[in-house]
Amino acid sequence: MVAGSLAENLYRDVVPVNGTPKQTPAPREEEETDKRSHTGTLERGLAVLEHVGLRQEISTNAIATQLGLSRSAIYRIVHTLKELEYLEADHVTGRVRLGPRLVELGVQAMASTDLHKAAPQYLAGLATRSGETIFLAVPDGDAMVYVAKDRGANAVTLHCQLGTRRPQHASSLGKAWLSALAPAERVERVTRMRLDRLTPNTIIDRTQLLDELDRSGKRGWAIDNVENEPDVACVAASIRDRTGQPVAAMSIAGPAGRVLARIDELGQLVADAAGTFSRRLGYLP
Repeated sequence: MVAGSLAENLYRDVVPVNGTPKQTPAPREEEETDKRSHTGTLERGLAVLEHVGLRQEISTNAIATQLGLSRSAIYRIVHTLKELEYLEADHVTGRVRLGPRLVELGVQAMASTDLHKAAPQYLAGLATRSGETIFLAVPDGDAMVYVAKDRGANAVTLHCQLGTRRPQHASSLGKAWLSALAPAERVERVTRMRLDRLTPNTIIDRTQLLDELDRSGKRGWAIDNVENEPDVACVAASIRDRTGQPVAAMSIAGPAGRVLARIDELGQLVADAAGTFSRRLGYLP
């Protein structure tokens, strides 16, 4: 769990270090009981959302166990959050993940940041120069989430909507972002993340992935060589903020044959655009 998170604090409140659940003191007044009940429900609901976000997909029983709360309480909270579309359940496994309403809120929150305000001019310029589809994505756990896009004159329709998540290990956006991290953090993330195979080209060996990330960092841009979906290839570069930390990545995506035939040209284009974007955010190389 993330230090200081709602989920962690809630777990400490319910199950202290000695493992003995704390006893909630009896309320002295009806008004105080009602206030505490509503506050507790809100905190538990937010803790559930935070916990699901960290795990990406998780069963309701696992949420109850890991947060130290009763299954009945968690089932009620999860049911309410699904009804409101803050959570959604996988139709096969039944595990829950963050829902479309949270994606909408996240995109709205991004609208108030310098990153999102500055994005249109850089995406539009890159779309004009490349002729392909341009994406901007931000990290969320072990995935990248699309938050903006633009289309060049030759762009084809790609099945990627804003809010779509792509695993970092199988996308140029994710590999660009990972390659910009400090080496120790990069290794730590790759060591713990799931490396699911999405296409025959997906890199699922950790050593091979780390080598690829090292090459991407030295080159200045990363490649998705048909690793995320069939017949689509991408190149991407990371965007840094004024502290030097990677906060996003932008990519050029299109038909694999077309993108791979121009790989060096497009790679340099996206690297140059990301560098200019980073300087706009205050990054000084």
